[in-house]
Amino acid sequence: AQASAANAKPVKRAKTAGFIPPGAGKNDRNAFGRQFDRHFHVPDRIALAPTSLVEAVNDFHYAMMNDTPRNEFYYNLLKAHIIPGETGVLEIGAGSGLLSMMAAKLGAKWVVAVEGSKEMCELAKCNIAQNNLQDKITVLNMLSTNLELGDLPARPDVLVSEIFGTLLLGESALDYIEDVRHRKILKPDTKIIPQHGVQYAVPIECPTLDKICGVSSWNGIDLSMVNSLRDTASVVFTKKYGFRMSTIPFKRLSEPIPVLSIDFAKTKMGFAADKQNFKVKATESGTAHAMLLFWKSEDYTSKTEETDANKLVMSTDPADTLDNFPRDMQWGQAIQLLDATNPILPTEEEESSAKGNVIPASALPQPVVWTKGEEYNVSCVSSDDHVILQFTA
Repeated sequence: AQASAANAKPVKRAKTAGFIPPGAGKNDRNAFGRQFDRHFHVPDRIALAPTSLVEAVNDFHYAMMNDTPRNEFYYNLLKAHIIPGETGVLEIGAGSGLLSMMAAKLGAKWVVAVEGSKEMCELAKCNIAQNNLQDKITVLNMLSTNLELGDLPARPDVLVSEIFGTLLLGESALDYIEDVRHRKILKPDTKIIPQHGVQYAVPIECPTLDKICGVSSWNGIDLSMVNSLRDTASVVFTKKYGFRMSTIPFKRLSEPIPVLSIDFAKTKMGFAADKQNFKVKATESGTAHAMLLFWKSEDYTSKTEETDANKLVMSTDPADTLDNFPRDMQWGQAIQLLDATNPILPTEEEESSAKGNVIPASALPQPVVWTKGEEYNVSCVSSDDHVILQFTA
């Protein structure tokens, strides 16, 4: 099997994923220590590390590794699909090496961990050595798009990855997984963990958002014109606003909308149109202040039956993260503020003539009001790789 894998000719594919891991880009080598004036102390251990990597690790990696339900989700799936002494495992986006070490401890025949960041590769090797697993795990410093069959002992029986972002495809998970599928790095029956994922969106009424995303007046002084600059175009991570959706009051005005449904073993890039329209029935009346975005990933511990009894779910729905502080600090949710005004992009002439002019009151964002039982149109546009989403309602 090793010889056939090494000698096989994989399908070539000139393709670059939209998301490049922190510290893995060619131009991503700006040393962290250079952010500081010379009279500030920066520990040697991080002074020369890429700034983006240091920031990413401190921003969400620690929270991610301390997300116990996440770790159990992966451990239980690996346990169900690894046959000790027989199963070969490939991990892409290895980071600390945690998932690869799970696989090795569960008795995988071999494990190859692929990681784009040189620094994270070295840390993964150190973690692996600390756990006496260096003879079972090979760490490769490359993006998986550069992986060839000759880099592996054989085609893997299991592909495991955790390259989800706050948005399900925010770290180009489908790009990377579909790439190794397309180039026949995997076998036709390679088990992909996790296999299924759905990106959801739901309109919510949340007056609390008006306290940090808008203004009306103070002590009889009208300040509403500042709302002309309210950003209703961008999807923003709640962590950036500084709060957890699971800890503030809000009301869902409809059932969650399954915006993107993905089977990582089958779905191909381009599976969804760059503009989708949904008919959504209001289950509650209220003002839709924002669209709330979360995702759920699921898989099964049985190789032959997919039932609720053997289904495992990993979710960023605020209802599921109330008691999971680390999850909200690594993934959390995303929101996009809504505006009932029809979006019309100005021409270059209009942009030029508008400079310095007073913004008319008609330019202020208008509330989106829903009535229980009524049906409404919700549109979602996305980038080609579905990493970026935008909604109108």
